[in-house]
Amino acid sequence: MNILAAEGAWLRPDNWRLIALVCLAQVGLVVLPALWLGQYTWAISAAVLGLGLALFSVQRALLILFFFNIVMPAEVLLDLQLPGGLYPQEGLFLGVMVFSLIDLCYRRGLSLRLTAADLPVLAFLAVALFSALVGVLLDNPHSQIVRDVRYPLYYAVFFLVTQFVEEGDLVRLFLPVLLLAGLVVSAEYILEFAGALDLSTGTNFTRVAGLHGLILPIALLFALNYFLYNCGPYPRWLLFVYLLPTGLALVLTMRRGMWVAFALGLITTVWLQYLSQPLAQRRLGRTLLTTFGIVALLVSTAFFFQRLTGASIGAHALARSRTLVADELSVDVASRLLGYTAALQKIFQHPLVGNGQGTTLTYLNFNPELGRFETWTTLSLDSLYLSLLLKMGLLGLLAFGWMGWRIWGLACRAFEHSADLARRAFMGGLIATLVGMGVMGLSDGALLNGRFTLVFGILFGLVALVSRSKAPTG
Repeated sequence: MNILAAEGAWLRPDNWRLIALVCLAQVGLVVLPALWLGQYTWAISAAVLGLGLALFSVQRALLILFFFNIVMPAEVLLDLQLPGGLYPQEGLFLGVMVFSLIDLCYRRGLSLRLTAADLPVLAFLAVALFSALVGVLLDNPHSQIVRDVRYPLYYAVFFLVTQFVEEGDLVRLFLPVLLLAGLVVSAEYILEFAGALDLSTGTNFTRVAGLHGLILPIALLFALNYFLYNCGPYPRWLLFVYLLPTGLALVLTMRRGMWVAFALGLITTVWLQYLSQPLAQRRLGRTLLTTFGIVALLVSTAFFFQRLTGASIGAHALARSRTLVADELSVDVASRLLGYTAALQKIFQHPLVGNGQGTTLTYLNFNPELGRFETWTTLSLDSLYLSLLLKMGLLGLLAFGWMGWRIWGLACRAFEHSADLARRAFMGGLIATLVGMGVMGLSDGALLNGRFTLVFGILFGLVALVSRSKAPTG
């Protein structure tokens, strides 16, 4: 007892020796790594703070993972790669899984929450693992197999959300984190664009094309839903202000796929808002006016920024929009079509199970620096559906389609039956995102390749969480 009492005497808030020891440890964690990390010294402070917030809390760890995975530029993640080839978000993901196992075993007695989307998500994860086995059997490089299969397996975060997140956290925690991440990425894009621009002449136009820009149309669609329904934790004027920098950053990406995804998501959002009104209050003219008003707001913001900086944003946007008919730009489309043709030829070799994770694709691609076509070998394809068929075959396409269709159905049901406008707006944002990303999947593989599969896995889990009580059992 005396020994225990002596040990407990250390753990007092007035023990200055203990406080000094903790402060010394914190300084060591921050200062010592600065000797070799250089420009990424800030990452240590962020990591220590994040670890303190996330430690043994699955919910907080998921929020940090959600935010961190969105806002970090790809080049920073590459520079901060962990031992074993793990990216920082993957190390955090593994930490969240450890916390969840501890919580599940010792606090909940292995009690599981079931949702109607569990089976489709499990089926997709199983097919992803099977495609890795196919890659091994077809002698694909093992390093590439590990690189490719990691992204589909990110969807396992779905189960962490359904098991450890509460329904009230949807609007209270995850919506603010999503909108904040969109604002941070918007600031990154605008500052990068302005930094590369010669403000005295408006020249040196630089297209900002970071991979994390995918959050821009998603954040815009969610903000628009809460703006139209006038609900949630934020007033309308604040959401209106939020649309300005985020919309400008979306324009600066000069990515036609994201423009189309946002446009389709906007149409879906306004149409759902129109259908949700009582029949006597529906006005098609007002709905069309709302759509054109939002587009006019984003365009006018871009032109105001152009007037302020002298950058020829409108001319570059028009050039990007005319790619299909402009002779000098048609080589980009030709290169993509050549890649799709090569992919189809390889798909027909193993149509049912695919060519496995780690497969590569070789085709002619235009090199703009040399002004000619060259043989190009790539590890991924700019098409969600062709990527599924190429790596996972018809089984993968069906499994992914089943998962997406189930999430779509649950989101539509929750949107239709929810009496809470804040939740309805969240589901409206997600439905609009699914429509936009589904069409964007024709020319982009973000739903399968890349770190944003983690973001979609979390969003899918939130849908299943809210829809649990009304979800179908089949």
